[in-house]
Amino acid sequence: MARTKYMMSSGLAFSEKKDMEKLRQKALKGWHLKKFRFAGYELEKGEREDIIYSIDYRALQPNEEEEYFEMFSHAGWTNVCSSQDMHIFKAKKGTKPIYSDVESARDKLERLANPIKSLVAFLVGMTAILWIMMTFTSGLVQNISQWTFLFSFVLTIPAIMTYMATYYHKWKKRIDK
Repeated sequence: MARTKYMMSSGLAFSEKKDMEKLRQKALKGWHLKKFRFAGYELEKGEREDIIYSIDYRALQPNEEEEYFEMFSHAGWTNVCSSQDMHIFKAKKGTKPIYSDVESARDKLERLANPIKSLVAFLVGMTAILWIMMTFTSGLVQNISQWTFLFSFVLTIPAIMTYMATYYHKWKKRIDK
């Protein structure tokens, strides 16, 4: 039997809670999160465990890491894996959630949305420029513009959807307040 397996993510911007619950269900069956993988997670076979998972989005400077992880450790959370600005923690079931108040949950969503907003602005701008080039040029420049516009458009739509999902979750938290 394989010691590791892959679990696809539903998209953290769309269904973070669903992903964390799926990871919990896998841990109950003895499959534990090992690390982030492309569009998902790598799980490792181990003992069955009743644990919960939570994610935090925070850009850390190298000199901040120790204090950051220690703060979570004091609250009963253990860092499982990190990738770029995303950090997944685990804790025993019943541990106080990382984000137990609306304000801190909104702050987390803001940290998630900021890099996505920059990416969307860049992609929309690039797509608009390529559309203009495609429309008002001819020959080889138009051909190249058409193909790069198509490629840019394919990247832009999911980026916009992801930003809209984070915006929706922020809006929902504002209403819950």
